[in-house]
Amino acid sequence: MFILLNKKIQFILQKKFIKNVLAVATGIAAAQLISFVFMPFLTRLYAPEAFGALAAFTAILNIITPLATLGYSNAIVMPRTENAANTVVRLSLVSAAIVSPIAFIIVYIFQAQLATFIDLEPDLLYLIPISLIIIALLSVANQIAIRENLFKLKSTSYVFSNLIINLGKLGSGYISATGITLIIFLIFGSLINYIILIAGVPKNGLFNFRQWIGISGIREAAFEYKDFAIYRLPQSMLNAAAVGLPVILLTNYYGSSAAGYYSLTTLILGAPVLLLGQSVGEVFYPKITNAIRQQASNSLQLVIKATLALGGVAIIPFGTVMLFGPDLFAFAFGEQWKTAGEYAQWIAPWLACVLATRGILAAFPILNLQSYLLVQEVFSIILRSLALIIGLKYYQSDLVAIALFSVVGIMLMLGLAIVGVKKLIKESQLW
Repeated sequence: MFILLNKKIQFILQKKFIKNVLAVATGIAAAQLISFVFMPFLTRLYAPEAFGALAAFTAILNIITPLATLGYSNAIVMPRTENAANTVVRLSLVSAAIVSPIAFIIVYIFQAQLATFIDLEPDLLYLIPISLIIIALLSVANQIAIRENLFKLKSTSYVFSNLIINLGKLGSGYISATGITLIIFLIFGSLINYIILIAGVPKNGLFNFRQWIGISGIREAAFEYKDFAIYRLPQSMLNAAAVGLPVILLTNYYGSSAAGYYSLTTLILGAPVLLLGQSVGEVFYPKITNAIRQQASNSLQLVIKATLALGGVAIIPFGTVMLFGPDLFAFAFGEQWKTAGEYAQWIAPWLACVLATRGILAAFPILNLQSYLLVQEVFSIILRSLALIIGLKYYQSDLVAIALFSVVGIMLMLGLAIVGVKKLIKESQLW
């Protein structure tokens, strides 16, 4: 029986899909382990206010990050030919070259208002245009790596950049344990990740950098993949705005400390989502895209298996946090972070749903459901805003606000799952 089981395991591990998932998962797991090892030291060096400042800057940066390539970098996986994919790469980089100067002008004009809104040093806002260029380059490189199945290399670059940045945060924390320090290392981390990734790729094919320069074919590519700019771009921005809402509103109502509690909570609980959701999602995206494009009969089965597997795995870590959140956070990060554990008890079920639905969401682009995602995000930001405002103003409680925010998030994710499955069933019947 042991021999048969061992053979079965070896057979499964030899499958290309499983190998790719493990490559991504191993890299993300290693990076998250590094972050977990450093976090108890960082939370004792940096106060909640410092993490709150980082969270506020990150919230704004995440909202405008999709603008870096106008959403087109996500389409690099889609073209059938290498030449067509190179055209999308050029389109993404040209978009970044246009967007970054515009962002600089906006920061220059509205610097004071933006700084007051997110409670940050005004000069720090000039880091945003620089960040957009770095993010665009990293996004393009990552999407090419996904298309070329360079998952191991992509994971390696992520791990080493994470290690370097955490060492930098720790060392700098003894000199200047401020939010500014954390923000600078956030941007520097993306740059290091890009440099390490580019240094290890073969300088040919889609990584032939000479093909990245120019504007040849970008108009046609922009039209062909317009759904990514029309629907995916605003959807991604609205999603980031909805996720960043607690940070912004908590900062305004309860100060940077509350934003810091929320930031640490989502950072820790987001680790399983990042580990499994991203690793499965990145590998599953091209797989389900090809399956639906070829009208494969097992498309629905693939999505259901991915959903059940991710949902089953989510039960253990998130269930534990729901039961013992405050004590776990106080023990791991210091007594001053016990409130973050109370936040975690409510955020855990929402993020469990986010993880479970990653397989379904990966099928949305090829199912032409990106317009639905946009509509859903509009309702999402309205409902989540109302939930937070009701909790903060009516109940005058940050914990009630977080609880209502999470309940709305659960309902929205379940709605997405139902729509995706129904569409896939309908497509299967047409085949």
